[in-house]
Amino acid sequence: MKGIVSLLFLSFILVLPVHAQLLKEKVIIGRIEWVEFPELKLKFKARIDTGAKTTSLHASNIEEVLQNGELFVKFQTTTPEGKPVVLTRKVDTTQKVSNTAGFVSKRYVIKEKVKMGDIEREVLLNLNDRGGMDYKILVGRNLLLGRFIVDVARSHVLGD
Repeated sequence: MKGIVSLLFLSFILVLPVHAQLLKEKVIIGRIEWVEFPELKLKFKARIDTGAKTTSLHASNIEEVLQNGELFVKFQTTTPEGKPVVLTRKVDTTQKVSNTAGFVSKRYVIKEKVKMGDIEREVLLNLNDRGGMDYKILVGRNLLLGRFIVDVARSHVLGD
């Protein structure tokens, strides 16, 4: 028995530095953070949702557009000040997404550079009409994975 306890203690001591290093490399964020789209010159308050697989961007009036034989989407989003902005972006793919009520919808997916704090990543964003919601951006696991730890008791950890 003494040998088992010693072995467990030793494995805990050896694993602890690995976990501490992993935590040190990740950025703690809260449930609400600022998200910037450098190429679009837009910045939004975003809701962090670890249950969402893909990050979602508010889009309305979505239209398919063919440019040089490639599929693009033209859509409207809204700045935090309420000003409408019309954007045209190349479609990367489409996704079927189910909401919490189980309703499945098809969404266009674009690829965009996203910046949270000092971390900038290119991620897939699905386009969804979030007009009736408080946050025009929902940050999903595809942006969070491997870089962030979410403390749901906090907001604006990265600044205002």
